[in-house]
Amino acid sequence: MALSPAQRASYIADRSSKIPFFSTPRHLAGPGDPRHVTHALLAAGWSVTSAPGDPRTVLTGPDHARHRLILDPLSTSYWQIEAADWTWNAAFGRMVPAEIIAGFTDRLLDGPRRSDVGPWARMEKAGWSVERRPDGTGEARSSGPHQLRAELVRVYEDAPERTAWRIEALPEYGGPLVWRMWISGAVPERLLDGLTEQLVTTKPAVRGMFDPESSDARQEPSGLSPEQVVDAHFARVDAIGRRARAHRRTRPTTSLPAPAALAAPSSASLR
Repeated sequence: MALSPAQRASYIADRSSKIPFFSTPRHLAGPGDPRHVTHALLAAGWSVTSAPGDPRTVLTGPDHARHRLILDPLSTSYWQIEAADWTWNAAFGRMVPAEIIAGFTDRLLDGPRRSDVGPWARMEKAGWSVERRPDGTGEARSSGPHQLRAELVRVYEDAPERTAWRIEALPEYGGPLVWRMWISGAVPERLLDGLTEQLVTTKPAVRGMFDPESSDARQEPSGLSPEQVVDAHFARVDAIGRRARAHRRTRPTTSLPAPAALAAPSSASLR
């Protein structure tokens, strides 16, 4: 379904007063606008299924509701994305930039790409130090003072096949983490590849001038106008909507089991 006129008007009104600046490194740019994620999902046919008055926003995907996204301001797992059959789930802290989360969610909509190389290879290619262990787990760290650390760990010692990704933005001089994400279960590798593509990129994030939620990010004038930022946003989500509709038209019809009734969303833990 396309974005409604009201959704478009609300975004335009919010962005029109913000002078766009480039923030680097991207992972310290702050959360940004969550509509970078949610507008793309809505354009691709997802629906808002949370109850009126619920402080959480729940978006449910098409195709018998095989995926859900929960935006929960009351939880440390601010973003929660899960397969409805519980085969995998992902939890992102509030300070994770929306552009990084979109690297994950966009692949739910687009499917695999020719450029997919896998998360380990992508991090290694970007110059991260990578340690792969014989038991299948491993760790990777970015270079520079503002490090990112990605670990593939065992969830349970007595179930070595159960692993999870723990990815963290580390503080430069000690102290609490900037943010953390936790992804466990049989998550499709294309989603991890899209996520790591955004983790390793050196492209800046676009934020408003003097954004108070940027965490030690450097801000420089972008040369962009608010109108250009708005146009780029809608060009992106409209293109995603067109691809999703084309994919549904050409995909063979399959019979899927009916989903269970949607219960109140549970909070995934950022371990």
